[in-house]
Amino acid sequence: MKIQNTNSKQNFNAYHIATTKNYLKNIETPIEIYKLTNFDKDFIKHLHNKTDLKSLMPNLEESKLDIWRYIFQFASNQVTEQGKNGLMAVYNNKPCGLMAYTHKPSLKAMVNTICTWPSEVGKKVPYAGKTLFYMMFEDFLKTKNQMIDLDAITNGPFNPVTKYMQLGFKQRGGENGILAMRTRRENVIETMKKLQEIISIEEHSPAVEADLFNILI
Repeated sequence: MKIQNTNSKQNFNAYHIATTKNYLKNIETPIEIYKLTNFDKDFIKHLHNKTDLKSLMPNLEESKLDIWRYIFQFASNQVTEQGKNGLMAVYNNKPCGLMAYTHKPSLKAMVNTICTWPSEVGKKVPYAGKTLFYMMFEDFLKTKNQMIDLDAITNGPFNPVTKYMQLGFKQRGGENGILAMRTRRENVIETMKKLQEIISIEEHSPAVEADLFNILI
């Protein structure tokens, strides 16, 4: 599949793999999920350069913005790296999240990075991060892997540790602003049951082309 943004002239070759809908206070939020490939590297670089986090969250203090910018840069590099599974969340034709994860041969998966951002000034997309984890968990349960590890940045602009604990991850210790966390297969199964109460999903075959759309502002 090939999507082209006529404004940026950047080719977008990602696979449209799912349409999800989540419900918050009876308000439906549809989020499209795309599986990225190495061919999307230039597109993701353009997305990173065009996304101004300070404009999207103008009241956030500069020190927190710097950490957020670092996470966004790291995610932009990871999602199209060879050997990693890269996902992008899109709301109202605007990207709002990136995630990269890896299946390892040691019966373990690793969340390499996840970063979300508002689609409009001051308006975060409800459950954007949870939707990306939903897709990752679903993929994880198709493997024989028994655990998922991640490193949480504790001095960032938001509180990821609490959010990860809500998703079944437990703390394993850490230092220098990084906290190692882990969840096990049985916890993922239970977490998925809870996520399915607020997120519905319609999966798409990667062979089916998505409609063309102007994905960047």
